[in-house]
Parts: sequence; structure tokens; C-alpha cells
Amino acid sequence: MPRIWLDTDIGTDIDDAVALLCAARHPDLDLVGVSTVWTRVETRDWLAREMLSRAGITDIPVLPGAMSPLGDPHPVAEGIPPYGHLAPDLPALDAAHDDARIEAIAEAMMALPRTFHLVPVGPLTNVARLLECHPDVSSKWEGVTCMAGRLDGPAEYNVKCDPAAARLVFDRLGPRLVGLEACSDILTREEAEAALDPSDPASAFLLDCYRYYREYAGRSDHPETSPLTLFDPIALLSLVRPDAFNLQPIHVLVANDGSMRITDDGASMLYALASDWNVLKPLITALLRGDSPG
Repeated sequence: MPRIWLDTDIGTDIDDAVALLCAARHPDLDLVGVSTVWTRVETRDWLAREMLSRAGITDIPVLPGAMSPLGDPHPVAEGIPPYGHLAPDLPALDAAHDDARIEAIAEAMMALPRTFHLVPVGPLTNVARLLECHPDVSSKWEGVTCMAGRLDGPAEYNVKCDPAAARLVFDRLGPRLVGLEACSDILTREEAEAALDPSDPASAFLLDCYRYYREYAGRSDHPETSPLTLFDPIALLSLVRPDAFNLQPIHVLVANDGSMRITDDGASMLYALASDWNVLKPLITALLRGDSPG
């Protein structure tokens, strides 16, 4: 059973909340810790704690991480993330204390009795800062699977936010990457709401997150029909259903704008070129329902 630590920017896109719920519910995943990354990490931390509490998980470390990009002391000017509006009025954390929060994450990871798989599904800032400031912590990581990347076209969001961090992580760790080619499937709003039971506390919270996401994200002319995006949960599930992914060894360079290209002198990694939605869809809908996946 994979033991996993999820590193997430929950609060911005809805797929982070879905990934956290899937990690909490999947019987073949053992969630051992969560860290939050990028801008309003105190709000993201509250969202992660609330989701886990409603799912009955209160005994694992949940820690805020870095607010600002690698090597930049100034946080990106972003307000409260869309479904962060569910959180109470929290004192804003200061990017000047990023190093102290990264140290707390490193201490929590080192204190775990066994190794685990690190799953970053947001910008790779926390992982890069851990490698720079606390390199010994990587001895706890059995492997690293990232939701990150696109091999053709504009830069994918998680890489674009902090290209320097992505470059460092790719070069030093050679991770497994599940990029946009393999994780862009969706559930329609009708499919998502049919799977989620509002009488279940965790499902009800995901429904609330989804509603706020549609209302505040401003990414659709028709928020009432915005689908449930699944980038992060699909990447997560590559750990339990690798057979549903076409993972291939490649070498990748990350440009300063976050775009990526295959080249012989780039970082070596396994990259998911495609995935089987016919396998993944029933697995995700079962987890949303709270059923044990077949």
C-alpha cells in the first residue's frame, strides 16, 4: 500500500480538493501528511484540515509551506483563492517566514517512522525548497509523482508558477510526471453531483468547494455548468493504477517561461503520455460516492 504525502495548492482549482478526498478515501492509499503551497497558504491549510476532519482523519501532519517562488522573497499578488472564501477570516501569513515553514515540513517528514511517496499537485516550490535547505529529507521519499507539465503548447500552470523550482526538482529527482496529456478528463457537474452524497460531511464540503469554485473562479461564462476538473486526482491514482497510464522515459528541459521540450540533454523522468479514462472514471466516481473501488 503506497504511503503518500500530498503537497497541494488546494483552494485555487477544484481538482486539488478532489485529490485530497480521493487520497483520504482510497483503501489502497495511506495518507501520512499534507502540505500547502503558493500564496495564501494559511487559507489552503484550513481547507485541507477541514476536508480531512470531515473525512475522519485528524491524526496526520497538515502544514502550510512556501508562499513565494523559489529565490523570490516577494509573494505573487493573489487574493483569497476561489473556494478559500469558505474559510474564516484568518491572519495572513508572511512570505518572510517561508524558510521556517519549510523547516517545519522537513521536521514532520523526518519524524515519520517509514518512507513514503511524495505527491506534489501544485507548484513545485515546497519540494524545491526542501531539496535546497533540507536535502536529507529526500531520504524519506520512496518516489515522487507530480501533476505537472505539458510537452507541446503553453506552459502548464504548476510549472509556469515556479519554473526554477520545477527545473531543480526534475534535475535532482527524475520524478514521474502526469502532465496535461494524461489528466485533462472531467466529470460534468451533473455526474459529479450525482456521485456526491450531501449527507456525508466530506462530500458536502466538496460540494461547497465546487460551488464556490464555480462562482469565484471566473473561468467560465456559464459557472452553473462548469465541469469538475480532475487533473490532480488522476495524477494521484497513477500510484494505484499505473496500468491505466502510458508512462515513458523521456528527457525534458524547462524554459524560463515554464514551457517544456523533449531533448537528449534534459532531465530524465517517466512521463505519462496518455491514460485510460475508461479505467479511471469508474474509480474516481466510486471514491466520490465513498464506495470501495473495484
